Amino acid sequence: MKKIYLSLFTFCCLSIGLTAQNNAAISACLSGSDVSISFDNSLNCAAAPGSLSGMATIGFHSGADSWSTVINWDAATAVQATNDGSDVYTLTMDPATYYGVAASTVHFVYNSGPTTAATSPWDNEGKDDDGAGGCADFMVDVASLTPCSATGFNEVTLSDVINVAPNPANEMTNFNVILRNNKEVSIQIFDITGKMVDNINRANYSKGVHSISYNTTNLTNGIYIYQVITGKEINSGKLIVK
Repeated sequence: MKKIYLSLFTFCCLSIGLTAQNNAAISACLSGSDVSISFDNSLNCAAAPGSLSGMATIGFHSGADSWSTVINWDAATAVQATNDGSDVYTLTMDPATYYGVAASTVHFVYNSGPTTAATSPWDNEGKDDDGAGGCADFMVDVASLTPCSATGFNEVTLSDVINVAPNPANEMTNFNVILRNNKEVSIQIFDITGKMVDNINRANYSKGVHSISYNTTNLTNGIYIYQVITGKEINSGKLIVK
């Protein structure tokens, strides 16, 4: 299975393992022409309305290629995502058949679907979380997916999500971290020559969303590289101090 939205960043001559997963709640893989999508409700956007927890199925409101072809969640042909018993919802469909076009991307959002169809299904939503309080629709790049494993989604560990804001920073910034599992988190700051100038916050955190404040007044104005280590993962990027 391939993680969605894999990104790579390099700066100057500093070489550190640089990956970031923007959609921690979503994983996807291919089975022939079928796409299987798994949504972990425990990592749903914290600002999304309502809760999808405990529902047997949830609605899948989606479209192909930037919503150019839409299948409404309550359409007669619409698929639903099914709870595995631990609030991880999974669905499988063939995008070309489902949307009637050769879809290169699938854009979607979840709601409580038929569970509360008589009232307001959009009072409970599943959305992308940027780690800084922002919610958006999910997106899967079909062409980038790899084949599903024989044992399914449970053997896959998705990357954690790191977002730094404000950036540029003036006196303070926040490292917003979404963890897939309980693990130790540490933050390292490097100058543009690759010299470590700060090493902070080595502590254990629980699965979920955390905001770690960082005082930048001990740094001179300029460009730095941050490296957030979550367990065995390394997520890095550029921090500008003003």
